[in-house]
Amino acid sequence: MKRNLHSYLLALSLLMALAAGHSVSGQVIVNGGFEDLLALPTTTGQWSLASGWTSTGSSENSPDVFHIQGAGGGDLPETPVALVSPYQGMAVAGFMACGAGGTNRREYLSGTFSSPLNVGARYRLTFRMTSGELTPFSEGGLGIGELGMHFSMGPLQQQGANPMTELPHFVLSPVFFSREWETISFTFVADAAWTHFTWGAFGADADRTIEVIEGNQPSMAYCFVDDFSLVVSEGEMTQDEVDVRGPDRKPVTDVIDLETEPAWFVPNAFTPNDDGENDVFLPVWKNLTMLRFEVYSRWGELVYELRGESNGWDGQSFSNEAAAAGLYIWQMELQDADGMTISESGAINLIR
Repeated sequence: MKRNLHSYLLALSLLMALAAGHSVSGQVIVNGGFEDLLALPTTTGQWSLASGWTSTGSSENSPDVFHIQGAGGGDLPETPVALVSPYQGMAVAGFMACGAGGTNRREYLSGTFSSPLNVGARYRLTFRMTSGELTPFSEGGLGIGELGMHFSMGPLQQQGANPMTELPHFVLSPVFFSREWETISFTFVADAAWTHFTWGAFGADADRTIEVIEGNQPSMAYCFVDDFSLVVSEGEMTQDEVDVRGPDRKPVTDVIDLETEPAWFVPNAFTPNDDGENDVFLPVWKNLTMLRFEVYSRWGELVYELRGESNGWDGQSFSNEAAAAGLYIWQMELQDADGMTISESGAINLIR
């Protein structure tokens, strides 16, 4: 009986590790969800608060971290650039992918692996990215093409705000601008014992498309990112995967597993003012079963619970009083066709 119990616990621990984005070999992306912060952010440019993430060595490269419980320019969902809620958890990171076309201004975001990658092993790296919902005062609104990821043994070195010229191992060719979270996932083979990965626009502005998508004379393309994960890619590659090898290979120019319609969506703001537009807060899901959806105040008080068929939260409390404007936390559990439970949480901004 003890042997069977031990085997069960071992199998369970392996399954939990895989579900959390771990590989059997033990390599993970350190702090892939930006939840491990040395302190809550109080302004922009505080990338150093996020454990496991590094700068590219330039004082002018200052990516941002944002947290639901942050303050000043470091809080969510209303950042200085756009409205955004975390893909999951309580925090996200963001960076200026480029300035206005021709300025060649860059920021990069650089993460670390928990241990050097195994040379010759094939991995799948996945993360989420969005441009957020722009505000009238946002400097964002540019879309950018040819974003890339470069793997290295140690951090890269950027000079000022200039573009870095390393050859990326993965390239997202289409112009990126999305108000929703998109999933980016690709497979690669480690040609060296890489310890770092860097995401951004490598090369000059002339090497890519930069175009105005929204806003009045926007001055930057800004990207929020969340939920980085790494797993060993076992078995044969499928047709939607591309084998990405070292820097001597031509970078990939196809989007791989880019999800444009996720199976569920939760808005990050609503305005219950009875004008017939955006008056209720309600998640949207497809091909899933909703098990639980609840909304709490910042002090932990339950203010809404989805039960059966519902028209959504209209901004009223259980005592039928208008809830105060501000930030609320939602928690959700869904179940897929295989019986797996998906647990998510985030923030909603009630605007009056």
